[in-house]
Amino acid sequence: MSREHESLECTYVLERVYAFLDHELDEASGDEIRLHLISCEPCLERFDIEQAFKSLVARRCGGDVAPQQLREKIVSRLSQGRPQAQA
Repeated sequence: MSREHESLECTYVLERVYAFLDHELDEASGDEIRLHLISCEPCLERFDIEQAFKSLVARRCGGDVAPQQLREKIVSRLSQGRPQAQA
C-alpha cells in the first residue's frame, strides 16, 4: 500500500470514528473500519483516544435531563415550523 493511499484511508477512517462509535454505520462500513484499525496502529491510537473522550463525556454529562418546560418549548417550536398538510 502506498503512503498516499494509506493516508487517504486513514483520513476516511478518522472522519467516521464517531459514526462508528455511535453504531451509525452499515455493517460493511463498520467492518472496513475495524479491519483498518487492526492494521494501523496510529489510527487505533487515535480511535482509543476518541473512544475514551466519548466515554468521559457520557459519564459526566449523560445523566443530565432538560427541564420539562424547555422540552415543551422545543416541541412547540418544532410543531410551528412543520408545513401544514393541504386538503
